[in-house]
Amino acid sequence: MENIKIWRYSIPPIKGQGWGIFLLDSTGMFAAVTDYGNYAFKWTYHGCKDFREFFSDIREGSVNEYYLKKLYQGRKMEFDGKGTMQLIKEHILQNRRDRSYTKEFAREEWDRIKDFEGEFDSDVQFSRWYDETEIEDAHEFYCSDYPADLKAFGKEILPRLAAVLREELKKEAV
Repeated sequence: MENIKIWRYSIPPIKGQGWGIFLLDSTGMFAAVTDYGNYAFKWTYHGCKDFREFFSDIREGSVNEYYLKKLYQGRKMEFDGKGTMQLIKEHILQNRRDRSYTKEFAREEWDRIKDFEGEFDSDVQFSRWYDETEIEDAHEFYCSDYPADLKAFGKEILPRLAAVLREELKKEAV
């Protein structure tokens, strides 16, 4: 029977935010209780001799989307009003540039989105726009994204955990 190693890490807050308690084990189990939410996942094929190495590669400054995708599996994404609006604007401008849309049609559609002052505050507003627009396949502009707390977890706390892991692995290698 395999001896399972368990590691526990406590990441303190910076200016009152960003604390986390992490549990990892040698079978690939990861669990986190943080002020940005609680997350867990089991990586059965992480490709590392020591599971801690798998997380030690995380670097500061990125959202670390691969890990977020795994930790957020099966949960509902949030409507991204800003991203949705950006796609609609780009679509109107591109179709006007390549003359797929007439000047009048493009103006009507641009005026229709102007009512929302640069972004949709909710998917209800998107639905209202969707009901009024004459743009074909308008449903394709609907964007969703990870919640802000999960993105903060990936950007703020995971890199700090990785730094602790790198230091620990470095000391053990000596």
